[in-house]
Amino acid sequence: MLYEVLVLAPFTKSFTYKSPKKINFTIGDIVEVPFGKRKSEIGLIINTTQVSKIRYPIKKIKEIKRNIANIKLDHNLIKFVSWVSEYNLYPKGIVLKMVLPKIEILDYKLKNENKLKNEIKNKNKLTKTILNKEQKEAFVKIKSNLIKNHKVTVLEGVTGSGKTEVYFECIKDILKKNKQVLILLPEISLTPDLKSRFISKFGFEPAIWHSKVSQNKKRDIWHNCYSGKIKIIVGARSSLFLPFKNLGLIVVDEEHDISYKQEDGVRYNARDMAVVRSKIEKIPIILSSATPSLETFYNIIKKKYERVFLSKQYSGSDLSRIHIIDLKKEKLAKNLWISDEIINSIKKSLANKKQSLIFLNRRGYAPLTICANCGDRVQCDYCSSWLVMHNKKYSLSCHHCGFTKPFIDECCKCNSKKSMRLVGPGIERVAEEVKNKFPKAKVEILSSENMNTNKKIETIINKIKLKEIDIMVGTQILAKGHNFPSLSLVAVLDSDSGLKGGDLRASEHTYNLLQQVGGRAGRNDEVGDVYIQTYFTNDPIIESIKTRDRRSFLKNILADREKFNLPPFTNLIAIVISGPSKGILMNFINKILKKFPKKSNIKLMGPAEAPIFLLRGRYRYRILLSSSDRAKLNQYTQKWLENINVSNNIRVTPDVDPYSFM
Repeated sequence: MLYEVLVLAPFTKSFTYKSPKKINFTIGDIVEVPFGKRKSEIGLIINTTQVSKIRYPIKKIKEIKRNIANIKLDHNLIKFVSWVSEYNLYPKGIVLKMVLPKIEILDYKLKNENKLKNEIKNKNKLTKTILNKEQKEAFVKIKSNLIKNHKVTVLEGVTGSGKTEVYFECIKDILKKNKQVLILLPEISLTPDLKSRFISKFGFEPAIWHSKVSQNKKRDIWHNCYSGKIKIIVGARSSLFLPFKNLGLIVVDEEHDISYKQEDGVRYNARDMAVVRSKIEKIPIILSSATPSLETFYNIIKKKYERVFLSKQYSGSDLSRIHIIDLKKEKLAKNLWISDEIINSIKKSLANKKQSLIFLNRRGYAPLTICANCGDRVQCDYCSSWLVMHNKKYSLSCHHCGFTKPFIDECCKCNSKKSMRLVGPGIERVAEEVKNKFPKAKVEILSSENMNTNKKIETIINKIKLKEIDIMVGTQILAKGHNFPSLSLVAVLDSDSGLKGGDLRASEHTYNLLQQVGGRAGRNDEVGDVYIQTYFTNDPIIESIKTRDRRSFLKNILADREKFNLPPFTNLIAIVISGPSKGILMNFINKILKKFPKKSNIKLMGPAEAPIFLLRGRYRYRILLSSSDRAKLNQYTQKWLENINVSNNIRVTPDVDPYSFM
């Protein structure tokens, strides 16, 4: 008997191997094989082949070295790998690499297997949650849907309505059946809060999986997930590829979040792939959000998804008051960014011993540095983007590639001294203004730069909950899912930055961000206040936020999408082509365009320079393909890409259902 082995390499095809004498393998076995010049590579047996069907000498076929730690992937996970590969146009071997760790991790023999914290000692003593009437009705409806297993369930609810407690009740039912649960989160900053709430509810700690978790910890989680000992995993995108033994439920929290779209390596949408895995596993899935994505909204309209809605805050209090500040009428002083109305409201908040959040989705001190003499703007050496001033380090940084250089008050172009001007605000500059206005207040800057590890995140979240911070100045990292009981005021400074522009999803993302960040205020008994500064008070997004009429807003977006034949009324694939020079790229692109199938009813747009044309020292062009037929679009694109000869200095990256057009 011969075996077809899929190796962890950029190939979709399998390779034929023979087994050592008197050793048999089965489909799903993880094996070690020689591959090319490498003596050792991990592989997955995906099929068997009769010797009689081989047309070349058996002697030339290499032997499988061994079965690794008796690990065997089940049929559903293998099917999922194939589906992800085919849909997203990446080789199966690369997708399989997302499932399997390194050999030394696979070979590891677990220690203290019976001393796992992630075990339920008594399923009958799970903490009972007190649900209000609306939550109980939602739980009963979801539970009925979980039993049917027919549709995806969308758990929608206003911020503070207690969606987490509802899906916790669903998880409790799954745990009683001794099955496993995966909770997907878009950001690692959300894990500490959910973990503490989970411990309080269930009495044990869930396993946490994301990029900041140590390799040793990941090794233990992987093996215990495979053995079925771990019952709950809370994780980022990559946790979707873990080898669950008996998965019973998937929950995608904050399902609308664009962070679920993987933009590096294999490009895929974890929310959509989670729906696929639930169908392959024949298990229920819950998509939870206060602002469901347009795609999810469309699937609800089409009756593909079941919607359960929570209309009121759990506390019973009214939703926060929304105040729109017209910056055309209220002129801000030079180099000041916060209106008097917000300043006065913060004063009242401090007097009442309440917390305030000032939101600006822009890191650093100033987004642009320009020479007052010649007008030269300081740009990154490796990207077509401006460098951002960071006052704390007194340096200029690129937020795309990480390039950094010291700030020098002298123009590199015209050599003028003391001519450099800092234009616009970042959160550091706004925090400086806040400290000048409120010198006695405890002010903290919160962004991905100081909330980039579990320990830092937990420390800051605890400081907020213990009221050791009076005023928070933060980016979108604080807009998602956090519950701060004493936060009564939220001020959005630059709401206009996302209102205009050519991004397909800009308006939806801006609406979601404004609604989510506004929902942080007044989540307990007292009604909160949300202030939004804008120059465009009549913009449909601002109007919809003010009236809380999100459904009409989404219907209008769908009408526009249908009019211009854009998703979800058509399917898109972006092809990003990058290289070391414009000339080399254009020559390559002209050659490959000649190979594109002409009679395929697929529309080809481009090539066009990417908005960020130079990124990390490489020039970038984009080609966009569209078709109403998803299968045909993928089939023709795959065939086209397979017929392209790509040199080592050029990269061709497919992006199915693109989110970012940068």
